[in-house]
Order: sequence, then C-alpha cells, then structure tokens
Amino acid sequence: MVTRCICLDVPFDEVAARAKRGEGFDQISSATGCCQGCGMCEPYVRVVIATGRTNLPVMNRAEADQIVAQSQAWKARASKPAAES
Repeated sequence: MVTRCICLDVPFDEVAARAKRGEGFDQISSATGCCQGCGMCEPYVRVVIATGRTNLPVMNRAEADQIVAQSQAWKARASKPAAES
C-alpha cells in the first residue's frame, strides 16, 4: 500500500486532513511539499483529495485519474437536488 509522499515523508493522513479543511491541490502541495520532488505521489495525492482514502494500492496515473473522475462524478450527482415528483 502507498500511504505517503516518499520524498518528504508526508503521510496521506495529513493530505486528507488538509483537503477536509477545504484546501485544494495547489495549497496542499505548497504547504507540504508533496508533488514537488520526484512527482510520483501526484496521482496518489489527487486520489486522496478526491476520495479521502489514505491507504492506496500501487497504481498507474491512468488508474488514479479514473478514480478521481469517478469520485467527482459521484459528488456531482450527490449534490444535485432530488427530481420533483
């Protein structure tokens, strides 16, 4: 499982807590340094921000992008008001 930014040893729990407080990708990256080293954690950080999950399987960028897109679609559907009967 992948649980942190390896370059800076930043746990994804910290990333998730910042996202929960409303910080976006750029703010989190700037504050923690995540995604500014080798860049390998960027897809994982984006998944953490989108889903809140902090223990992630090893995945490639396409898999991570798909998880983020699915999460955003689900949130968009969930935020729409119920159809009138």
